[in-house]
Amino acid sequence: MSARKGSVPCVVCDPDGAEPGEYCSLHRDELHRLDHQYEALFRLCRISRGKDHETYNLFMQGDCDPCGRVLVTETDPENLTLTVILSADLDLDAKITDYTRLGMVRTYADQLRSRIQEEIIHSWYGNARACIDVFRTPLEGSQHWDIAPREDSGEEEDPDPAPPERGGHSVH
Repeated sequence: MSARKGSVPCVVCDPDGAEPGEYCSLHRDELHRLDHQYEALFRLCRISRGKDHETYNLFMQGDCDPCGRVLVTETDPENLTLTVILSADLDLDAKITDYTRLGMVRTYADQLRSRIQEEIIHSWYGNARACIDVFRTPLEGSQHWDIAPREDSGEEEDPDPAPPERGGHSVH
């Protein structure tokens, strides 16, 4: 597609005559469609909420098992600390190839950051400042501990408690 005299500059149609981010109506519509398509790449599901904290499971589009967890702590009404724990097999640096045609580089990290920004920070905390730390961990090698409630009878504690379960399931 060639650029016509007097037409709107576009980085796809006429890369030499356009500034970064300038698109004709056809390519602007394509970018808009892609943005809607990939805004659902990640899904957040809140699993707990307290006075100054929340926890979310993170899912990839179409998956039933979480690929991570987001822990939100409100340090004061204007500041948030978010800790994102991701499965090791999720590559945040992977490029979304559909955007390269439009002369853009978008990654999974861009989409995750956008989802967290819109669904957690802006929707629940308004204009708060947020610091986000991202960690990777193998989720399949986790330990799970079940602690039984204390006995009220004052009995002596078991001197040899059972070792914690590795990768087991709790009774809840």
